[in-house]
Amino acid sequence: MDNLVKNIKRNMWLRGLVFILFGLLVAIKPDLMINLVIKLSAGFLLVMGIINFVSGLRERNSGESMNGNMIVGIIEAVAAIFVWIFARALLNMIPFVLGIILLVHGINFLIQVHGHRKYVNVSTLPSYIYGVLILIAAVVMIFNPFSSFTILFRVFGWLLVVMGIIEIFGTRIFGK
Repeated sequence: MDNLVKNIKRNMWLRGLVFILFGLLVAIKPDLMINLVIKLSAGFLLVMGIINFVSGLRERNSGESMNGNMIVGIIEAVAAIFVWIFARALLNMIPFVLGIILLVHGINFLIQVHGHRKYVNVSTLPSYIYGVLILIAAVVMIFNPFSSFTILFRVFGWLLVVMGIIEIFGTRIFGK
């Protein structure tokens, strides 16, 4: 039982440190990390495409005609090129789409608040402020999606740092 607790603590420490290190990298150098993820994804697809294509060639040389491995290899190689070229543009579309969703939500929320203002004992001011803040965030994300994605990525990095700290503090639970 002591071994199990030691392994859990060690894994929590390790996971916490990885979260903190990766989170700091993402938060401080988001463009570097985005490009690294894109290149690693494209490289992985290309390597898998080559492996499948070569496997398909071997099967073809053994007497089979065009097979699934060759087709998958070609598709993966094309996908790798697509990711390499277009991934950044596609990633920058995420804030635009999220901005449209937030815009619709913000308008809907303000309409609901306006409709529910008949309750006398409830102040609607905080709800109006929340709705307006949602609309402001939506407009920023719609009209400036490129920097919005970097900001979202930075927030993700800081969340990882917080998760890592919480994970490390969580090891104290197992220490008792």
